[in-house]
Amino acid sequence: MDQTESLESFFQEAVDQAMREKGVEANPLTEHYLVHLLATYATQPIDETPLALKMMGAFDAAPREKREKLREVGDTSLFVSGFWTESFARRMVDVDYYIGLGGSAYGELARTGEGWRRDPYGDVYGALAAQFARFVEVLTLISRRLMPPTGPRDIVKLYERWLSTRSSWAARRLAALGVFPQRGGTRPQ
Repeated sequence: MDQTESLESFFQEAVDQAMREKGVEANPLTEHYLVHLLATYATQPIDETPLALKMMGAFDAAPREKREKLREVGDTSLFVSGFWTESFARRMVDVDYYIGLGGSAYGELARTGEGWRRDPYGDVYGALAAQFARFVEVLTLISRRLMPPTGPRDIVKLYERWLSTRSSWAARRLAALGVFPQRGGTRPQ
């Protein structure tokens, strides 16, 4: 068995379990897409080009290249939002930005129009667009199982991120860890 097959088997079980626990339903092709996405990103580096630039470039591209760029924006947004949320700590944008960007990219892919042939993954992209934040929660649960917080310092970092961004994602993650931030508090100066 090659590495990709064993990674896909591993992630298939992880995705099945996380989707059941989060109450997220998806057709088998969408679930397979998530499994393949995780196995792919586990073996390749993430392109550092800003996703907003890729998104802008997609709209000026020929139909085939446009679809490739939109898929890359959607896939990268989904993976980064679910697995690398800690990377948002020192950035000007938070996870909600990536959720919006990725959902928009998948929504565009789900459309059909002039110069676009019917894509067999159109329904998958439509499901990913409609439930993007829910699929991020699935990947976050998998990430937390694979790389759990190592201690109080990680929880404090997450709380500080919530204080500075008021991110709904950070609030949900804190709640899952037993920390319930107050909505009326003020931001640190």
